[in-house]
Amino acid sequence: MTFNIGTLTHPKRRYHKIDGWRGYWVPALAIAGASDTGTYSDSPCPSNEVSKELNRLRKEALRPAGIASRTRWGNSSNLFCAKKWLAVSQADFARAALLAKEWLDENRRTTSYIHDANLEAYFQ
Repeated sequence: MTFNIGTLTHPKRRYHKIDGWRGYWVPALAIAGASDTGTYSDSPCPSNEVSKELNRLRKEALRPAGIASRTRWGNSSNLFCAKKWLAVSQADFARAALLAKEWLDENRRTTSYIHDANLEAYFQ
């Protein structure tokens, strides 16, 4: 399986297009992410819940495989929402992407915020 990290025009990030005028940048080495709307009482994606889900992926899939990850922040197309990403080293990307995909599939019913980092293009 071959993985192409990033794009030809932006090797350190890739663009996720939502529709004709909206989208956001995804770090090239991100394997999963979540929207984060802060800690206000009416936040639809509260920071503490988002962090719990990202940390579950780390603890249950990445750390047992010996893969270190970092949290990266990014913008979304919504002024009141940020994107929080889990990124890994380039050497671990292929293995981490597969582990993240499997973990997300297995935990689809027990998570509300975490999603893949648009990895479909990497699994061709």
